[in-house]
Amino acid sequence: MANIVFAKKKEADYQVDKKMQKILIVDDDQSVHDITNMAIKAMQFSDFKLEILAAYSAKEAKEILNEHTDIALALIDVVMETSEAGLNLVNYIRNELKNKLIRLIVRTGQANDYPQMQVIQHFDINDFKEKTELTIERLYTTIRTSIKQYEQLLELQHKYDETYNQMTTNSLTRLPNRIKLIEDFSTLSHQALILIDIIGFSIINETNGYETGDFVLMELGGFLSSMYGNYFRVYHLNSDLFALVATEDLLDDLLLKVEKIKDDISKLQIITNSFNKTIETTIGIAYQSENDVLQKAELALKEARNTGRNQIKVYSADLKIIQQINDTNHWGPIVKHALLHNGLIAYAQPIFNLTNQTIEKYELLVRLKHNGVVYTPAHFLAAARHSGQFYNIFKFMFEEGCRLASKTGKYFSINISDCEFNADGLSTFIEATLKKYALNPSFMSLEILEHNTIGSERGIKEVIKKLSDLGIEFAVDDFGIQCSNFGQIEHLPISTLKIDGSFIQNINESLNSRIVVKTIQTFAKEKRLKLVAEFICNKEVLETVKALGIEYGQGFYLGEPAILDI
Repeated sequence: MANIVFAKKKEADYQVDKKMQKILIVDDDQSVHDITNMAIKAMQFSDFKLEILAAYSAKEAKEILNEHTDIALALIDVVMETSEAGLNLVNYIRNELKNKLIRLIVRTGQANDYPQMQVIQHFDINDFKEKTELTIERLYTTIRTSIKQYEQLLELQHKYDETYNQMTTNSLTRLPNRIKLIEDFSTLSHQALILIDIIGFSIINETNGYETGDFVLMELGGFLSSMYGNYFRVYHLNSDLFALVATEDLLDDLLLKVEKIKDDISKLQIITNSFNKTIETTIGIAYQSENDVLQKAELALKEARNTGRNQIKVYSADLKIIQQINDTNHWGPIVKHALLHNGLIAYAQPIFNLTNQTIEKYELLVRLKHNGVVYTPAHFLAAARHSGQFYNIFKFMFEEGCRLASKTGKYFSINISDCEFNADGLSTFIEATLKKYALNPSFMSLEILEHNTIGSERGIKEVIKKLSDLGIEFAVDDFGIQCSNFGQIEHLPISTLKIDGSFIQNINESLNSRIVVKTIQTFAKEKRLKLVAEFICNKEVLETVKALGIEYGQGFYLGEPAILDI
């Protein structure tokens, strides 16, 4: 049998990779440097190595600190080129360099001149030692404890920096976000903010998918950074909203610069698997004043959106959106009070059958009574919409219509907009109100406002069909001001078209108005729709309308809105 010999196990030669930590010794006494160096070199630390830096004055220490930003510990003498040079150095480190991580141990040979408690209270140091009490053992403990504190603080700082970067950076484009923008504006002055919004971005997401939408955002973000990052600060605030910040040296002819940027963006061809297009943008600009530059730029951007496509607006106090906000702030509370305290009134304006001069039905028009004055909708209706009270006004008017119809046996129409169609419970409310007054639905009709949306939103079309099946008639108000209306009503249960008053009020004098109205009249006749001419303001207009074969009319000449006498 063969002998089996086991090889002896070799001792593992482990080489621990220790992190190098820097110590700065600041003292004008060479012997202190020598003794401290000898002591430190004799020490063994299991998890770090030490690099010793030496300074013989506060001035030298400042130079070293500016060159080495990662010093973990400084042992600082108090008395050097001046009697408080070391303490002044502490203030420099903490307050000018803003270095809160480095551990500072103050050493002195004149302890009686600098009481320990007083120094610790007034200076941001970590310990105060007499030179004679720093034995090798205590120096070892002081160094080890200080290095460990520094490492822990450094780790916390890294975590803070990581969290801060996540909070202030857009995760998709890696550009600074809204939080960073607000922070930057709080520290600098004489700047201008340029907000850039992609037109129709939601359509890109809906038709091409969110992955394509993200690609578009990354492409635009990269384009803005590469093209203008050397001159402007570039931000990605949220979704499709980007920002450029111009500092003081760029403010001259800023509008011309922004127009050039807008033109450059419009030429950017964005290409991916399912997308090969250019994009259009809307831009709002505001110059810094106080702390409200972002709000002002957003108002300018909103004004630009309201004005049309591809617009640039600079904030000024006379923007229409500012007046809108002021009106909402003024009338919003008044409308709310009127709804709660019977301040709304339903005025009725007759709609005549022009063939036999009889009243076909009444359109109910809202009025608001405030401080003894009755106001027309022109004063408060926009504010009611922007303050979210449109639907409550509609509910008041519809119930008034049902109440009046049940008492008089007459027919009534009420205006309705996309706000009401999108409100939860509209159909339930209408059915419950009709039931409350035991009213046949045919006595009520709804005149659709904001007709540019009636054929494009599936939910609205479904509500219209449901209410039509119930027996309520529908009319399209202000018909003719957008040619798309002809196509939109093709698949809607519409019984009546009301020609927009802008074509009626001067129809006896305007050939163009007569051509438009005759076109609508031919269309309505082919579709077997009733046709109402609004804004009949005098006899000549009435006669022209009748001559064109329009069956129904409404206007101040025929009858002004008034409270119905029942």
